[in-house]
Amino acid sequence: MASNDLAGTLEGEVKLESKGDEFFHVIGGKAHRLPDLISHGIQSIGLHAGDWKTDGSIKNWTYFMDGKVESFKEKLKVDEETKTVTAEAIGGDVMKHYKKYIITIKVVPNEDGSKVAKYSIDYEKLNENDPTPTKYLEWIGQMIKDLDASLAKPIFGIL
Repeated sequence: MASNDLAGTLEGEVKLESKGDEFFHVIGGKAHRLPDLISHGIQSIGLHAGDWKTDGSIKNWTYFMDGKVESFKEKLKVDEETKTVTAEAIGGDVMKHYKKYIITIKVVPNEDGSKVAKYSIDYEKLNENDPTPTKYLEWIGQMIKDLDASLAKPIFGIL
């Protein structure tokens, strides 16, 4: 199998019911709120280096995947202008199968004034027998939907 068959990009999108700016600010600078907002999917997020929104900051996540707790260590990049958050895996369970694993979430306006969260995973498998990270893409999509639903509730309207 050629090495380019080991790499790829998976993509998805979710129409946001909450305010897109609010959604972006939570994922891009207030990730410490995520375990409270979507506790069934995310157990904890802690800082390893930096702060919650400065490029190069490093966070450790623990989350539930397939009934088990997994970990994810990320290096963060936030682009306020394009409303894009990028998390590059530098440790954790995904590194058992992937040489490269980068999650990108971007809040994009629609023509009707609503917003969409577009998300992707750029990956490179360690070997041809490793799975395509489809389950992680589905998990990210579900967490986006759950966060959006939490933010759309009046109690979480102001963060």
